[in-house]
Amino acid sequence: MSDKSSGTYVIDAEYNVVSYNQTIHELYPQLVRGKKCYKCLMGLDEPCPPCPVAGHIHGPQTYLDPIRGIYETVDAVDIVFENGKEGHALVMSTVGESETIAAKLPRSRDELERLLEQKYFDSLTGGYSRSGFIRQANLLFSRVPKTDYAVVMFNIQNFKAINDVFGVEGGDQVLKTVFETLQTSWLSPVISARAESDWFLFLVNRSRIGDHSLNTLLNLEWSSGTRIVTLHLRCGVYFAEDSTVPVSNMVEWATLAIKFAEQESYGGLAVFNKSMRHTYMEHAAILSSFRSSIRNGDFQIWYQPIVRASDGRLCSAEALVRWIHPKAGMLSPGNFIPALEKGGMISELDRYVVKHVFSFQDDLKTSGLATVPISVNLSRQDFYDDQLMSDVFRLAQEHNLTGRCVNFEVTETSVAALRQNCSYLLGQIRQSGAKVLLDDFGSGYSSLSMIGDYSFDIIKIDKSFIDQIENKPTVRAIISSAIDMCHRIGLKTVAEGVENAAQLEFLRGQHCDYIQGYYFAKPMKEEDFLACLAGEQKALAMDAGDEKPPFLRDFDSSNLEELIDHSGQFIQVCHPEDYTMVYANAKTLAISGHPELPYAGQKCYQYMLGLDAPCGHCPMKKMGTEAEKEIEVDDGAHVFALKARYTMWNGRKVFIEYGRDVTGTKVAKIRYHEQIQSILENLPKGQGVFRMDLTDDRWLSSGGIAQNARDMQNIRDVDTLIHMIAAFVPDEAGQQQFFALFCREAQLRAYRENQHQIVHETKSYYDDRSIRWSRITVQMIDNPENGHIESLLYGVDISRERERVAELESERLQSLQEKDALQKDVSIAWGMSSKAEQDRRIDCLTGLNSRLDLGDTLQRAKEGTGDLVSAILMLDIDDFKLVNDTYGHTAGDLCLRAIGKVLLEFGTLHAITFYRFGGEKILGIFHRRDCGMKETVEALLETVRRTRIPLKGASCKILSVADRKKEG
Repeated sequence: MSDKSSGTYVIDAEYNVVSYNQTIHELYPQLVRGKKCYKCLMGLDEPCPPCPVAGHIHGPQTYLDPIRGIYETVDAVDIVFENGKEGHALVMSTVGESETIAAKLPRSRDELERLLEQKYFDSLTGGYSRSGFIRQANLLFSRVPKTDYAVVMFNIQNFKAINDVFGVEGGDQVLKTVFETLQTSWLSPVISARAESDWFLFLVNRSRIGDHSLNTLLNLEWSSGTRIVTLHLRCGVYFAEDSTVPVSNMVEWATLAIKFAEQESYGGLAVFNKSMRHTYMEHAAILSSFRSSIRNGDFQIWYQPIVRASDGRLCSAEALVRWIHPKAGMLSPGNFIPALEKGGMISELDRYVVKHVFSFQDDLKTSGLATVPISVNLSRQDFYDDQLMSDVFRLAQEHNLTGRCVNFEVTETSVAALRQNCSYLLGQIRQSGAKVLLDDFGSGYSSLSMIGDYSFDIIKIDKSFIDQIENKPTVRAIISSAIDMCHRIGLKTVAEGVENAAQLEFLRGQHCDYIQGYYFAKPMKEEDFLACLAGEQKALAMDAGDEKPPFLRDFDSSNLEELIDHSGQFIQVCHPEDYTMVYANAKTLAISGHPELPYAGQKCYQYMLGLDAPCGHCPMKKMGTEAEKEIEVDDGAHVFALKARYTMWNGRKVFIEYGRDVTGTKVAKIRYHEQIQSILENLPKGQGVFRMDLTDDRWLSSGGIAQNARDMQNIRDVDTLIHMIAAFVPDEAGQQQFFALFCREAQLRAYRENQHQIVHETKSYYDDRSIRWSRITVQMIDNPENGHIESLLYGVDISRERERVAELESERLQSLQEKDALQKDVSIAWGMSSKAEQDRRIDCLTGLNSRLDLGDTLQRAKEGTGDLVSAILMLDIDDFKLVNDTYGHTAGDLCLRAIGKVLLEFGTLHAITFYRFGGEKILGIFHRRDCGMKETVEALLETVRRTRIPLKGASCKILSVADRKKEG
């Protein structure tokens, strides 16, 4: 672990990161609370292959860390959280560094306090952490007014892409650069902190913000070697207006502002205002009332007709949802849909709509009316809801409707995010007989390749294009090309948001198939749609089964078709004379680091790399005089195998390049050789190493410093080699175990189970004939050059390590014993403290409650948090002083103990608590309203009078008491 000692992180049963200590955060800064550990650490979609939690492995085990390339001992410990749920703590330490670990443990209270202070500081930037920021701000505000300051928060857009391109070390450099730049800027913050990951927090004098524009800090430059990268930041500001607002709330409001800054309308900068809080509260109110509205039927399904472009006849409809809130009235879908998506409830609403539409179509069929297909919108979250998707398929079978009575719409954004999972489910939907419509085409991930990657039947052209038909020739050309392209590959098109005759005329001229928009019909209630259907029955009956194929015209769309044919690759189109971008697909935009920014008309080198001039590896520079060429391009972060050519696009020359990222293959080859070389170079003295081809069952080489290893040459096959190595284990049982663990079949089985390493500790002979403990490791490696599975077997002398581990274990047990002894002392002290507290509240002579407890009882009754006090009774023993003077104080104490016992028994029966008020005075509190005050007191006095107390050297003493009552 280099200069690190040990680390721990905690995950829940679903592998979500719950917490981690500073050491583990320094080693793996990509860990994020609330995210899947395997996603953070390895970018995987399932637990890492060697994960001890997934493998149910208990106790310390040694693994090769694939991120840092060193061996670590990992112990997965089962834990139970405060809420009763189970989780796991993963404790990590590096093999061979036990001394370092022990040296770093705190040995004094001062060292421990310094260790505990770490949570207030950020080790990467040297600034404060979130906790440290809040603590320092509270200290400052104890001396100065809050209203003189503002909380300013920044974060980096697409920081993950920076980590992916430049690695974790490069990402750390970016974080330090941004922090230092902002800290030393004109902001002059009085407190600077890194809240987490790429979120930076500053407390700034509000007068400074008034003198400058925060926009100047939203674009920073960072250089990596010869490359200059532009970093795009977002900023949220909270101006303290109320001195009573806690610092933690000030931070939360700045965080809320930065979330609004992500919206395009804010341009990356947002100042917190009441409307943001209102929006936040509005979303919370929507989520809190959603389920009751579902149960009460407050959601209505409306329908917007879709007509044939050629004659305006009704042919289908889209189901839309309206919320008639019992208090707020009609809620806009633009408000409640985003709130439900963020709250994870959108799938419940979609399930409600799907069931309703199936029932609606079923009722129409039962009534004998002709129907039209109705499409239902599916959100991205629906594809993760197995039950909802199961309901979709089940309803299609149960209702036995004619095929395609209910269709489904998905958006470009959902498809782009879901990828393979979406592709499979879309295929299943189409197999059930429904059509799949791609909604809002062109509004988000405008990738023509998407149409070739997924199974669609109809493409819905987004309203944002339709709105520009009358004003922009380029938009008309795009719509025309898109319609023709869809027809050529067998898809039909719908134009969304058509509102006037000019738009309709143009779309008809381009042979668009269907029209949806206010020009023909607005969304309408169910009863109005039924009336619309009733009026179209004759026409619908005539049109039944008459579905025409897409219109095809003589139009050269080869360039567009080529982009579809090469889907799944990186695609970019530029004008060669000025490098301006014409087209780039989603995969290309993703590596720019800012795919949400518009690219059309931008210089490719500036948009993609943040450079001011064409890059040295530009594919156009490698074309020479050729019109078409295969090129390999290395931009320092990626290696691309490209096909490039010059062609014409809408009458203008363009340069098209498309291909795949082969960085992984290149890196795999380099890593393969480096991994083998690293093992060979770092073997300790006296060790050997053996290399095998498991796929071909061949011995490849034997080497290392150990003579007995170098002697093993030209071995017939893998198992023969393993038998020969096993012979160095001193006993026969150990040899059999060795062979069972490392034979060819065992290695291949481990590889199939995603276990690329086998580790075994055993005694073995060395060259000097001594017997010592060894750690035998087999490392399976993929050879990218031939696709074979190879393995390296090597050993490490761990005799001294085992001795040290035994010493540490002894120290650990001793520490546990000391801890147990300390715990016992603490328990005893706590018991004594509890008894002391009890003694303060109970009068030790009478056993009644003390005057201290009386005060607490009356205070709780006054605050309404304690038992009812309906009446108070004061008792005074008659002539008690005479008893003391005549018989002595011992006799007086005997009388008080006797009266205390009588009162405790009486109070239990009649819900009265008695307190010794002082001397012979005793106070009683009645807890029932219908206590029968007079009768109860008389019974009490009679009980006391009947009490006989035998006194030593005297006859029995009969007590009498006087009472004073107060009812309340």
